[in-house]
Amino acid sequence: MKLDETASVPAYEKVANAIRAAIADGELAPGEQLPSGPKLAEQFGVALMTVRRAIETLRAEGRLRSSHGVGVFVAAGDAKESELDTLRAAVEQLTKRVDHLEQETGVARPNAQPE
Repeated sequence: MKLDETASVPAYEKVANAIRAAIADGELAPGEQLPSGPKLAEQFGVALMTVRRAIETLRAEGRLRSSHGVGVFVAAGDAKESELDTLRAAVEQLTKRVDHLEQETGVARPNAQPE
């Protein structure tokens, strides 16, 4: 994703336009999680508040969905599928956290399946 530095719009709109283009081009697929706000700010060379405003703009348009504590995701074609994508991503994230904690503590889930 790259900003169009030639556009004469506010910085948050440049960020929003870059994310819109990434979605339209398939660089970001429905259900895919966006990088964290600080990572996007660094990538685009803008302030974190600029990224947050761009994300809020895209959420209001229905292009992005967010789940508190999990992340921001590209919205699916319909609301039900988007909600499922968000839930699947949340479960995947939680599974990774549990696996990490199990490795750190040496304690395994009682019903954990060997890989």
